[in-house]
Amino acid sequence: MKTIFITLALMFTLSAWAEGLTAKSVKELLQKIDASTFTYKETGKVFGYVSTQSCLFSTDSMVIFRNYCFPVRDYPAKGYTVISPEYGMINIYQEDYGQGHITHKITIVDFPEILKDHLPRSLPQSTLGELSAMIEELYRQYNPGCWSTNYSPYTLGPEADCTISRSDVSGFDAWATETQELTMDEAQWQGIHSILQKKLVH
Repeated sequence: MKTIFITLALMFTLSAWAEGLTAKSVKELLQKIDASTFTYKETGKVFGYVSTQSCLFSTDSMVIFRNYCFPVRDYPAKGYTVISPEYGMINIYQEDYGQGHITHKITIVDFPEILKDHLPRSLPQSTLGELSAMIEELYRQYNPGCWSTNYSPYTLGPEADCTISRSDVSGFDAWATETQELTMDEAQWQGIHSILQKKLVH
């Protein structure tokens, strides 16, 4: 039975890849976030976060987790997970590695073409538990993704790349240029966090 489920999951993934994968503009996504009104829904543990909790916010077209929101204290990391049928699942993440190395990172965790087959029927009405289960399910599928950062501990410098060939991702070059600008420019990076902090309050 387990083999059947794995085979079916692989078939869904291959079907999504066959349609092509798209890296969409993060700046456009941020403009939509800035123009939206978010409603706080609940706080709880989300898959991947062991000792901290996340706060869930929604609009009629997307949800956002403000991670590390509870317990309330200073963390070396802060991050947000955006789940949108149009843009996919996007992580916006910052971590202080010490010695002056503060990583700014934007990751396409799941492309919209793959995410669409896993979204709850009513995204705005979804509970934190339902979305956490979806995130775990997608994580275990090892789906392709892309990332862009100002500092990678592996390359010791900026990096924009994917887990698959860049040529398989429509719009990658424009996405990489845009996200490298956002992660490398301190003012623009802080502007992202200002938008998210302003919108995600309860």
